[in-house]
Amino acid sequence: MSSKSFVKLLRKVIREEVKAAVKEILTEQKVDDKQVINHGMQMAEMSSNPRRTKKQYTKNSMLNDILNETAGLPSDGPIVSQGTTDYPSLGTFKSAMADSFGAARTPTNSVVTQGINGEPINMNNQAVASTVNAITKDYSGVMKAMKKLDKSKGKKVV
Repeated sequence: MSSKSFVKLLRKVIREEVKAAVKEILTEQKVDDKQVINHGMQMAEMSSNPRRTKKQYTKNSMLNDILNETAGLPSDGPIVSQGTTDYPSLGTFKSAMADSFGAARTPTNSVVTQGINGEPINMNNQAVASTVNAITKDYSGVMKAMKKLDKSKGKKVV
């Protein structure tokens, strides 16, 4: 058998096998899109909070529906998901109480000595040193000055 006839025969066999494989893939059972959408809608209905009451934000019914769907917290209590209160053990915990619970705080004067991969940082390089100083600087004085400036301009300060 010559090499040309072998190549032709090989191409013919490959072509037939590819046709059969493609036909098999195309005739596989397809997922019914409508069934998937209906299932998703049922899941969304099940997960929605039935205790939530609709509020009247505007006279426009479509806009009112959208606002009710995107409203943050229910007015009658904590966030409820699937019948359980999220983080019930926190109670009346405030972030100001973190120090009394021994929460770790990064000191404002800490010097970074390692990169993200654990390699030592060359603080002799002026660009590196200025970047590290900018990142680790205590900006609380700047923020106080910004609040003072906002107050003097009559802006609402949070």
